[in-house]
Amino acid sequence: MKFDIIEIHEPNKKSRYAEYVLRRLPEWFGIETALNDYARGVSSLPFWAAIDEQGDCIGFLSVKIHYGHTGDIYVCGVLPEYHKKGIGRRLFAAADEYFKKCGCKYVIVKTLSETAQYEPYERTRAFYLSIGFEPLITLTEMWDEDNPCLIMIKRLKAD
Repeated sequence: MKFDIIEIHEPNKKSRYAEYVLRRLPEWFGIETALNDYARGVSSLPFWAAIDEQGDCIGFLSVKIHYGHTGDIYVCGVLPEYHKKGIGRRLFAAADEYFKKCGCKYVIVKTLSETAQYEPYERTRAFYLSIGFEPLITLTEMWDEDNPCLIMIKRLKAD
């Protein structure tokens, strides 16, 4: 399957792409207010989209930087029918390159903790582990006790 990873600069396009993908991932993004917050939030952040041969967005990733040295995966998603096709890996590779250029040493990602025992997020955590993230800490006060937040971290390797 052919696809390109493209950095998107237009705020409205970022929001449209994010909403389109997130609405097709209800097992991960089933809370309407959170989905809307993400779709609005990406408009002002660095953003990459996976675009297929027909010009459609099939996945995306948006990031933040904290303290000038820690990259943060703000939100990402790949359409379910495209899981396990290398799209997520390529999106994360684009983010890693961006973080390195910005002088970041680390990357974090927030996800649902294994203590919640929810199968879709078992796959998410397995993916993050496969690309070099490690569990750092689970925080119940970050989201809420029913949605414990696992923060995972990866040290960026210098080129």
